[in-house]
Amino acid sequence: MALIDNQTQTMHQALINALSTSDSIDIEVGYFYFSGFELLANEFKNKKVRILVGKQIDPNAVPKIIAMQQKTGKSVDFDRFQPQDTYSSRSEQKEDYFKGFTRLFNETQVFDNPKSQEAYKIFEQKIIDGTLQIKLTNTDEHGKIYLVHNAPDFNQGGDFPGTRFLGSSNLTYNGLIEQGELNDSSRDKQTFLDGCAKFDTMWKDAQNIDVATPENNEEFKEVVKKLWINAVIQPYLMYVRVLHELFGKDRNTDIESPGKITDDSFIDLEYQLDAIRMGIDRINQYGGVIIADVVGLGKSIIASAIAYNLAQKDHLHVVIISPPHLITQWEEYQAHFRLPGTKIFSSGKIDEAYQWCTNQITGPVLLILDEAHRYRNELTDDYTLLHSLSRSNAGNKVVILTATPFNNDPKDVFALVKLFQTPGQSTIRSVDNLSLRFRELIDRYKKLRSSLRSNKLTPDEINAETKEIAQELRRLIEPVIVRRSRLDLQTISRYRNNLIKQGISFAKVEGPELLEYELGELFDLYLHTLETLTNEDHGFEGARYKPVTYIKEDKRELFMQKYGSYLDDVDLQNAQTNLATFMKRLLVMRFESSKEAFRITLQNMIDSNQMIARWYNDQGKVPILKKGKIPDPDSFIDDAGDDLTTEFSEQFNDTDESKYKLLFVERDWLKSDFIKEVEDDTKLLISIRDQWFGANQAITELDPKLDCLVDNIKRLLSENKDRKIVIFSAYADTVDYLGEAIKRAGVDRVYKYTAKDASRANRELLRNNFDAGVKTELQLNDYDVLVATDALSEGYNLHRAGVIFNYDIPFNPTRVIQRIGRINRINKKVFESLYVYNFFPTSIGEAETRIQQISTLKMTLINAVVGSDTKTLTGDEELKSFFKEEYNKANSEAEFQSWDATHREVYDQTSDEIIEKALTIRPRSRVLRKGQKINGGIAFGKKGNHAVFAIKEGSQGEPEVVSAETVLPLFAAKPDEEGASPDATFNELFVLIRDKLFEKHKLPRLSGNRAKALEPLRMLVENYPQAKDYAMDLIKVIKEYDDLSEGQYKQIGRINMSILEQAYSDIQSLVSKQSIATSLKRVDQLEGLSELIVLSEELTV
Repeated sequence: MALIDNQTQTMHQALINALSTSDSIDIEVGYFYFSGFELLANEFKNKKVRILVGKQIDPNAVPKIIAMQQKTGKSVDFDRFQPQDTYSSRSEQKEDYFKGFTRLFNETQVFDNPKSQEAYKIFEQKIIDGTLQIKLTNTDEHGKIYLVHNAPDFNQGGDFPGTRFLGSSNLTYNGLIEQGELNDSSRDKQTFLDGCAKFDTMWKDAQNIDVATPENNEEFKEVVKKLWINAVIQPYLMYVRVLHELFGKDRNTDIESPGKITDDSFIDLEYQLDAIRMGIDRINQYGGVIIADVVGLGKSIIASAIAYNLAQKDHLHVVIISPPHLITQWEEYQAHFRLPGTKIFSSGKIDEAYQWCTNQITGPVLLILDEAHRYRNELTDDYTLLHSLSRSNAGNKVVILTATPFNNDPKDVFALVKLFQTPGQSTIRSVDNLSLRFRELIDRYKKLRSSLRSNKLTPDEINAETKEIAQELRRLIEPVIVRRSRLDLQTISRYRNNLIKQGISFAKVEGPELLEYELGELFDLYLHTLETLTNEDHGFEGARYKPVTYIKEDKRELFMQKYGSYLDDVDLQNAQTNLATFMKRLLVMRFESSKEAFRITLQNMIDSNQMIARWYNDQGKVPILKKGKIPDPDSFIDDAGDDLTTEFSEQFNDTDESKYKLLFVERDWLKSDFIKEVEDDTKLLISIRDQWFGANQAITELDPKLDCLVDNIKRLLSENKDRKIVIFSAYADTVDYLGEAIKRAGVDRVYKYTAKDASRANRELLRNNFDAGVKTELQLNDYDVLVATDALSEGYNLHRAGVIFNYDIPFNPTRVIQRIGRINRINKKVFESLYVYNFFPTSIGEAETRIQQISTLKMTLINAVVGSDTKTLTGDEELKSFFKEEYNKANSEAEFQSWDATHREVYDQTSDEIIEKALTIRPRSRVLRKGQKINGGIAFGKKGNHAVFAIKEGSQGEPEVVSAETVLPLFAAKPDEEGASPDATFNELFVLIRDKLFEKHKLPRLSGNRAKALEPLRMLVENYPQAKDYAMDLIKVIKEYDDLSEGQYKQIGRINMSILEQAYSDIQSLVSKQSIATSLKRVDQLEGLSELIVLSEELTV
C-alpha cells in the first residue's frame, strides 16, 4: 500500500505506471472534465474506459469559472459551481451535462493548443467506437475510485488482476496533479475484486443516466457537432456575426423614442433612434459617451432622450451643464422630454453643480456637458471640479456633447474621456492601456508642434504625421463616440429612406464667398492702426496683463516663498505672456469687427491700464490672478462670444480681492520697465482712440463696412423677399451697433439678439419668425433680418433664412460651420441653395505701392485674427480664396463619412435568416481564408460586452490590439466565399493573438506631476498613521489607475507638508474618500467580467 498526495508522487504518474500493463480502466469520480482526460489521452487511446460521474457543474457558471481562472491564474475548484436548482427530469440533467461540456470546450482556453486538440480527437473517436463510455449517477456521489485492469499477459495468471486507487482525486487536472490530495493504491487481488464488484453494481444501476454508451451515443454525436473544432465556417457568416456583435444591440434595444416621450413634439428619425440606442449602450459599457454628430443633426434631442430613458430605468439624477446662452433651450428640452427634477447649471457655475451633487442628493448622477470642448484644459479649477463631480458616485454616467474631436490635440480629448473612464484600467478594450497610449500620443503631438515651430519637417511629413496622430486618436476613442454626418445619412439606406419618407433633404451650401468693402479715405488710418497694434518692437505690449514677467531676479525667490503653494512661477509667466498676446489679438479682432466694438475695447483697455497704474502708484502693489483662474486664451477666444469683453473687464478691473482671490506683487519686486511699458501702452491706446473717435467728424462717421452690408441686404431682399437673412458677429457690441445702424440705413424689419436678450418670450419670437419647423399657423413674418452673436450659433433653428453674413473675419472655420448649421436643418429644407458671405477690407489703387499695401493689410489681418501664417499667399486671388479653403477643409474634416457606415449598411441589408445562421457559429470558431490582402491572423473577442480586436500580420512583428475600423475590412467577405479549416500551424499564431487580445494592462510610466503627487502621500504613510489607509488607497489610484486630473496631480505635489494634519486635510479637499472608493469600485467591476474569444481567421494572400 502506498499513499499518493500529489507532492512526493502525483496521481497522474501513478495512473500512467499502472496503465502501462492494462487493457481497460473503470473510474468513478465526483467530477470528470477534459483536463483530466487530456493528461491520460495517450494511455487511454487503446484501452476500454468506463467513467461514472457523480457531480456536474452548472453550465451557466462557466463565465464565472473563466473569470476566476483568469484572475487567479490557477485551476478552479468546481465544487462551488454545482447547479443550484433541483432537476425536474433526467433529460434535463443530461442536457445540462452536455451544455457544461460544450461551454467549457467553446469558451475556455482548454482546446487552444495542438496537444489538447489531439487529445480531443482521441476522446471523440473512442466515444464513437464505443471504447469510452460515460454515465451520470442519478444522485450526487462523492467517491473516487480508479480500477486499472491488467491485460492477460500481465495479470500473473489471475493473481494480479489489477490496481485499485481509492481516495480524493477527481478525473481533472487539479485532482491528478495540481492540488493536494490523498489517495491509497492497492495491488491486493481481493481488494481489487471488491472494488470491481462495487463499481459494476453502481454502473448497472438502472437509475444512471447514459451520457455516452454504445447503445446510446447518438446524442453525444450531436453535441460533437456543436464544438468549434468540428465546424467549417463560411467567411461571410463570420463577418455577419462580428457585425451583429458590434451593431445588433444598436438596432434592437428597446427605448422610448423622442416622439413618444414628447407626445410627437419631435419626429422620430431612424438615425437619431440608433444614436439614442448606441448612446445608452456606450454608457452602460463605458460609463459615458461622446455624442459628436455634426451640426444640425440633433445632439441635444439625442442627449435628452438618453436622459429620459436612463432616468426612468436607473433612477439617475440628471444634471446639465450648459453655456449661458443655451440654458433657456435646455429648460425647454427639460419640459418637452419630461425630466422633472433635472438641474441645469451655467458653465460658469460648476462649483455650484459640484456642491449640489455632493451635498444635496444621494445616488448616481447622469451628467450632460454641452459644448464640452470648453473643459479640455485639465489644469483649470472648473475641470478639477468636473472630474471630482464625475467620481462622486460609482454609478455616475456622463454624456459629452461636442464637435467632432478627431482632429483635436490628444490632450484635450483625453481630458474629456477621463470624465468617465479610469485611464489605467479602462473599459475601452480596443487599446491595451488607455493611459499609456494617450500619454504616448500626447508626447507625439507635442513633438509635432515643436517641429512645426522649428521647421524641422517638410509639409508632406507634417501632413503624414498629422494624419497618423488623428487616426490613432480615433482608434483610442472610437468605442465611446456616437457620430453621424450628412454623408452617413446618405450612405445608410435605412436612414436615407426614412428621411425621404419624412420629406427631409439638405440644401446646397454656396460659399463662403468674399465680399470686399472699399476702405476709401480710411485706408491709410486703417493700415497704420493695424501695423501699430501688431508691431512686435514698438506696438501694443500688453504689459498690464503679465506683471510676473517683470519680477526682479533677486525678488523671485521671495515671491515664490509667499505664493509657491498657489502657483508655479514658470507656468504663471507663460500663462500671463500668452494672455498678453491674446489681448493684443483680441484688440485687432475687435478692430476688424466694427468701429463700435473697437471703441469700447480701446476704452476698456485704457481704463484697465490706468487702474493698474493706480494700484502701482497708490497702493504700492499690483494684483494678479492665480493660474487656475486665468482663462485658457485659445478656449476663451473660441467660446466667450458675447461675454468676451465684459468677463475680462470684471476679472482684471475689479478691486475686490475676495471676489477673485487675487494675489499681489509688491511694487519694489518689479522692474521699472513694468510701469513704463504700462504707461506706454496707455499712451498708444489713447492715441489710436483719438485718431478714430476724436474731433475729426469725417473719420468718426465713416463706416464703409456697414455701407457694404446694407447695400447687400437691400439687394438680396429685392431678389427674394421671403429669403430671410442672418448676420453673425462674435461680439455683442457689434451686434448692438448693427441692429440700430441697419435700421437707420433704411432696413426696418431687423431683429437684434445677444445673450443679454435671452428670454422665453424672445426665444418664442425668434422661433416663430425664423424656424421653418413651427406649425404654419403659428409662424410670423415680422422680421426679414436677424443680427445675432454666436449665442444663436448653437441650439436654434433659423432655416427660414437662406443667407448668412459673417460680419467679422471668421477666425475659427468651425464656428462658420455651426452658423450654417442654424439654417441647414434636418427637419425641413426651405431653399435649394444657401448663401454664405464673409467681409474683408480692400482699397482701389493701381499704383504698385498701393497694391503692396493692400496685400500687406490683408496678410497682417489674417495672421493677427486667424493666427495662420499667410506668407505662402502671394496673389490677391489666393487671399480671396483663403477663407473658403479654410471652411472647406474644416467642413470636410467634420463631414467625412464615418468608418462604420458601410458596415452598418451591410448589416442592415442582411436578412434575419442569415443573422440567425451566423448566430449558430460557436465561440472560438476559426476559419482559413485564401486570396486575402495579408498573411496573418485576426481575432475578435469580448470582455463582458466590450468588443476588442487583435491582428498579427506577417511572420515578423508582434500581434497588436487594433480598432474595429482597422480590422473590419479584413473580416468583410462576399456571400459566396468558401472557407476552410486552419491547419495545426495556425494554433501557435492564434495563441499569440489570443494572449494579446486579453493582455493584462501594463502600468503607465510614472513621470511629471503624476510622479510628484506620490511624494507627499508617501510622507503621510510613513509619518501620519491617521492618514495611512487613505494615502495608500490614493497611491494605488495614482500608480495603477492614473485616475486623477492633471490639476489634482499638480496641486497634490505642491501641498505644504510642514504640518501633516493640515496637509492631510488639504489633500482630502482635492480628492475625497468617495472619489477614491469610486475609482476602486469601477476597476473591481471590470475585473469581474469574463473573457470570451468569439471568432478568429487565418488569412493568406
